[in-house]
Amino acid sequence: MKKTTALGLVLILALLPAGIQAGVKGTPAGDPRIRVGERAALETEELRAAHASGRAILLMFGNPWHCIHCEKVWLNIKDLLPSFDKDIAFVLVSAQRVKFWEPPDENVRLARRYGIVGEPWVFLIDKDGIVRQIIVGFAGRSKIEAELGNLLHPAALR
Repeated sequence: MKKTTALGLVLILALLPAGIQAGVKGTPAGDPRIRVGERAALETEELRAAHASGRAILLMFGNPWHCIHCEKVWLNIKDLLPSFDKDIAFVLVSAQRVKFWEPPDENVRLARRYGIVGEPWVFLIDKDGIVRQIIVGFAGRSKIEAELGNLLHPAALR
């Protein structure tokens, strides 16, 4: 019986239009408004301070306490903090309403500016404020670590 119920749920979700599923926790969708190679919107006090510090920025949109994919990505990022903290500012922005919690208006505006639908999203921003990489959805520790290395040492990509 459990297999039949699970199979039915999978079929229903597969048949739903993507627009209906968009915005679901752990299901990022669409294209961001700010793309790789463009100037990042550093419109919050925390992002302006991070940029002023002269470090690159890892900006994650997600709710780690309410979205299992966001939690896993954020835990991977936190594991890497000691290795990258002096060169990269880590900023978490929670912008989706969840039960019993409303995000600050500033976070909602920033998510709209970036064109965020669903979560998690990770934007890697260089010291000059340019978006160099966008990670959409789940990313393992090794993927995040490699992208952070590429952010700090872009010549290594050549």
